[in-house]
Amino acid sequence: MVSVCICGGCGRTVEKEFIYCPWCGKSRLSTLAENNLDGVFERLEEMQQKEHYDRIEKMDSKLQELERELDTLVLCAEMHK
Repeated sequence: MVSVCICGGCGRTVEKEFIYCPWCGKSRLSTLAENNLDGVFERLEEMQQKEHYDRIEKMDSKLQELERELDTLVLCAEMHK
């Protein structure tokens, strides 16, 4: 049984042993490199999204702390009137 893949250039079936697509001439190796880069970029995007989420969580926590302090100050000011 011959192992095949789909050409990234023309979409036709190509045997995996071929370095170039016999139909359109596109290099299979460049397609493999592009697929690997896609995975790298996806992981990078996930890491950036996680970092942004973590930063938002820290800001939210700090905001809640500041709101509690402000509530305390307002209460103290009301008591001293």
